[in-house]
Amino acid sequence: MEEIHVQVESNSPSIEHSLRPISYTSWLLGVGVPRPRKCPKAVTIILRIVHFAVCSVIVAYGAIDFFTFGSVFKSDIFKIMYYMNKVMCYVSAYYYVYHGIRQYDKWPELMDRVKELDQKIRRETPMSDRPIKNVQALAILATFACGPLSLIVHALYYYFIRPEDIFASDLLLYYTIAQSLINSFVFDVVVYVLYHRFQTINELIGQLDDRFGAPWIALKIRRIRELHTGICDLVIMVNDIYGFHLLLCSANCFTMVVATLFRIYMGVVEKNYAFMLINNILWILYAAQFGLMCCICTLARQEFNRTGIIIYATVLNCKPANLGKLNGARNQSGLEVPPLLDGPDGEQNSNRSSNYNLNHVVMENLLRKNLDRDRVRNEVNDFSIQLQQHRIAFTACDFFEMNNALLSGFVGVITTYLIILVQFYRPENAIQ
Repeated sequence: MEEIHVQVESNSPSIEHSLRPISYTSWLLGVGVPRPRKCPKAVTIILRIVHFAVCSVIVAYGAIDFFTFGSVFKSDIFKIMYYMNKVMCYVSAYYYVYHGIRQYDKWPELMDRVKELDQKIRRETPMSDRPIKNVQALAILATFACGPLSLIVHALYYYFIRPEDIFASDLLLYYTIAQSLINSFVFDVVVYVLYHRFQTINELIGQLDDRFGAPWIALKIRRIRELHTGICDLVIMVNDIYGFHLLLCSANCFTMVVATLFRIYMGVVEKNYAFMLINNILWILYAAQFGLMCCICTLARQEFNRTGIIIYATVLNCKPANLGKLNGARNQSGLEVPPLLDGPDGEQNSNRSSNYNLNHVVMENLLRKNLDRDRVRNEVNDFSIQLQQHRIAFTACDFFEMNNALLSGFVGVITTYLIILVQFYRPENAIQ
C-alpha cells in the first residue's frame, strides 16, 4: 500500500503569538483569563487588585447616586429596573476581574493544546491565521473606540457645553464598558479560532480525491478524525473556562438593554432628552455584544455540522478506480506471462496460460478494490458515529446554548418586558 504524506513546513507563529495583542489588552484591563505566559503571577495579582479597587470606586459612586438622585426617579418600576441593572453590572465587573485569578493556569493550557493541534493540521494542509488577526484587530479597535476614546469625547463635550452635567459615575461607565467588551471579544476570538479549525478540516475533507486510491483516502479520513476529536476537546475546555462568564454576560446584557430602552421611553414621554444619544449607544453596544457571541457560536456549530455532510458527499463523488489502469500497472510490474512454447500447440498453451493469469489478476484486483472500499466505508461509518457522540455546543453552565435561537428569544423577551414596563409606567405629568 502506497502512503502519501502531505507535510507542509510552515514558519507561521503559534496561536498564542497571534493572539498576543488581544490577550495583552484584556490583561491590562484586568479582565478574563488571557495573560502573558512569562509574566510572574504576583504582577497579575497586583494588577487585578488595582482593578478591584477601581470597581469598588464605581460601586461607591453608584451608592452615592442612589442617595443623591433616588428621589428624582418618580417611577417605582423604573427604580427597580435601574438598580437591578446596576447590581448586575457591579457583580459582572467583579467577576470579570476575579475570573483571571480563578482560571490562572487555563490560558497557557488552552494555548498549548491549540498549538499542538495546529502542528498536526499543518502536517496535512497549509493553514493561515490571517482572518483571526483581522477579527482580533477589529475587536481591539472597537474596545478602544467605545472605552477610552468615548470617555475623552464625553468629558470634552460636557466640559465645554454643559459642565454641570459631568458626573464621575458617567465617566467610569466607559471603564465598565471597555472591560465588558474586551472580555466578550476574547471569547469571540477563541470561538472563531475553533471555527477556523473546523473550516480547515472541512476543506481538507473536500480535497480527498480518488486519484490516490482508496487506501490513501481511508488513511486521510483516520487522520482527519483525530484532528476533529482534538477540536471537540478544545470546545469542552472553552465551555469549562467561559461557562459562568456567558451566564453573567447574558444577564448583564439583558438588564442593560431593558433598563436603557425603558429609560429612553421615559425620556421621550416626559420630553427629557438629556443623555439620549448616550443611552442609544449604550443599548446598541450591549445588544451587539450579546448578538455577536450568539452568531459566532452558531457559525462554529454550523461548520461542525457541515463535516458529516462533506465527508459523505466526498465519498460518494469518489469514482471506482479504472480497472484497465490497474491491470496495466500489474502487467508493468511483471505479471504479464510471455509465450513459452512455439508452434500451434505452443501458441494454444501460451494463450491458455495468459488468459488464466489475466483472469487471476482481474479477480485479485476486484477483491482488493472491494476490500479497499470496505475500508473507506468503515472509516466513514466510524467518523459518523464520532460526529454523533461529539455534539458541540457553547453553553452558559448548561443553562442555555449560545446560538441564533437564543438571540431571537432574547429579542422576544426584551420586547415582552418592555411592554409590561410601559403598561405599569405612569408619567409625572399624568392626570391623577
